[in-house]
Amino acid sequence: MKRYSLMAFVWFFMSAAHAAPVVLMDAPVRVVAETLVGPTPDKLRLEISVRHGASEFVLNVLQRGTSTEALAAQKAASGWKDGYLFIRDDCLSDDAASTIWRCVVDHVFTLAEDAKDKARVKLIYVGDVYAGEECIQAARIGCALYKGAFTDIYDRLENNTLAPRSESPALLIESTVESGVFAVDIAETWKANQERFLSGTKCLQAKPETQKERCIDGITPRRAYLFNTALTTYTRQEEQLIRTRSFARAALCENGRERLTDTECGEALRTAAMLFANIKPGDKARARGNVLSPTVRQK
Repeated sequence: MKRYSLMAFVWFFMSAAHAAPVVLMDAPVRVVAETLVGPTPDKLRLEISVRHGASEFVLNVLQRGTSTEALAAQKAASGWKDGYLFIRDDCLSDDAASTIWRCVVDHVFTLAEDAKDKARVKLIYVGDVYAGEECIQAARIGCALYKGAFTDIYDRLENNTLAPRSESPALLIESTVESGVFAVDIAETWKANQERFLSGTKCLQAKPETQKERCIDGITPRRAYLFNTALTTYTRQEEQLIRTRSFARAALCENGRERLTDTECGEALRTAAMLFANIKPGDKARARGNVLSPTVRQK
């Protein structure tokens, strides 16, 4: 028991001792990382400062491995693309079933003209965006950004009382940068989800005897109804929303061999209505929220 306590103390002491700061990049923005104690021996917390001129943002991210490995991984996953600086932030979940949708995000920064001094540029924190599967699987930069638009996941329906996470509607949202922050483009968001929406519509319109052929790729009438209703609500597609709602009872109460009783059906419809009532068109995904306000350094 004493041996294990000693080992734990040694690990804590070594982890708590700050290693020398490492410069991940130096221009046009200086990014410096420092290893801190992490939740486990193989997961370290990095304190990262992003500085330009007199302004500095500070954020904490998680990385796996030793100090050397974690810093190398952070450097490989951080960089510039099309005028935006991406700093990787991972939740490092080991349980796929409970991993949040936006587990891996990129914190996005940019340089913009200072409104008070046109001759200078200032560092701006735009927000965080889902990193994208391609950037998670390999050391790539800025997979969320394509032709000036950022693709993210609307995660505000991730946890609800109506459906498990695997069946909850995860809308893709398209954003541009306006006045230094992300702004959702409703029209582009509607277009980005068309493939999933049309597949859901096809499933909802199928008769019971043809559902096996028309409801494919894991889509069920219930999942199709939840996704299509969420999407049409979020993007203000009123006519499509009315058409989708006509399938509510069939999708939520009559789906499968066991049909709900009238009381159960009424409760399911009420719960669904409450869920969709909380959707705010154009609302952004939940911010990771671990970036400190800029510190203005004295010259």
